[in-house]
Amino acid sequence: MSETWEQDASAEMPPVFLRPEAELRQAAERSPLLGEVLGYVAGAAGDDPLIARWAEVAGLVRDVDGKHVPVEENATLVDDPLRLWERLYSTIGEAERLPFGLVATITLTLYRSGPVAVPVELLFEALELGQTADESTRYTSTVALDLLERLGAIEKGTADPAGLALIAEIAGKPDPSPLLLSLTPIAVWAINRELREAGMSAPVIGEAAEKSLGELSPRLAESGPGIIDAELKAWVRHRSPSDAAAEASEFLRTARLPVERLFALIVLGETGEFGLETAAGVRAEGGLVGAAAAMWLSERGAVDRETITRDEVVLGMADHYAAMHALGAFVHQLADMDDRFDIVDLLTSSGHPDRLQLLNVVGTDHPDPKMAKKARTASYKLRSSGGA
Repeated sequence: MSETWEQDASAEMPPVFLRPEAELRQAAERSPLLGEVLGYVAGAAGDDPLIARWAEVAGLVRDVDGKHVPVEENATLVDDPLRLWERLYSTIGEAERLPFGLVATITLTLYRSGPVAVPVELLFEALELGQTADESTRYTSTVALDLLERLGAIEKGTADPAGLALIAEIAGKPDPSPLLLSLTPIAVWAINRELREAGMSAPVIGEAAEKSLGELSPRLAESGPGIIDAELKAWVRHRSPSDAAAEASEFLRTARLPVERLFALIVLGETGEFGLETAAGVRAEGGLVGAAAAMWLSERGAVDRETITRDEVVLGMADHYAAMHALGAFVHQLADMDDRFDIVDLLTSSGHPDRLQLLNVVGTDHPDPKMAKKARTASYKLRSSGGA
């Protein structure tokens, strides 16, 4: 399977969280298929020809006069469930004689999705890109998925009604499959090892904890909420709380982008009282950074809300929205805003450097047509006056 990695893994991989080895070993031991293979190698009779083929292609047995006998040089695999699981995973396409690269394409697609489950309907579409969709393609893909589940490499879920409606819209099908797929932790571990052994970039959450926040931020800006949270918690654990707070506050002061200020504030939240004290010092310095710190302190009840000025509110909120926009979440926030909340007035009066960009998003994507029109008008006036 490794021959297909270079072709399929050309895009940068997202950071992944790897579980402790003891936990992975337990997962291997729970694999139903691994137990069947071990039983076959030990001489237990079975009526599943797949198990016999898999044991052979994995190098556990060889044919001698028409009978399978254990391969002595690989006997240690029998006593090491994690290594054996990895061997079975790497030979899955040979055991069932699946199309070359199919398993790698499936697992890399799921790997790239991170913790987000992938609808099987959309996975099939991805597998069929550049090919003529027919029943045989879906059949072999289904066989591969069944084998991966039997080995313990994937787990299945079901979309809720809202998710199913979205799948139907994207796939262009009135009655799509509700099945959702995601990799198990042991599969994530195995794929990460293969990618690294192939010399490819396959980052692991926490391994960049020694880097500065400035070096870590570009990676975080391309990540989902779960990865951002895990990476920043690992970053803080790599330092004392006081050192983490000091470095984060300095980064907060010098950050050029709203998303960088957001990361710095998240870190301060992980450092307890040290973070609250340093954020209060930043607030006292005023300006955009001071406003962001003020709103952050207010949200945590660390300051009396009556002491927060209107300028701090509008500028701090605008900076938060700008950070959410950079992370792809601002559009979703618009739909959840209270009807009485005037986002256009807030952005226009904030003086935030990114207010024009945010107004354009509101003008395009706000669910209330009146608010969207108001944003477009405000955007036009800002551009015309040179206030952008």
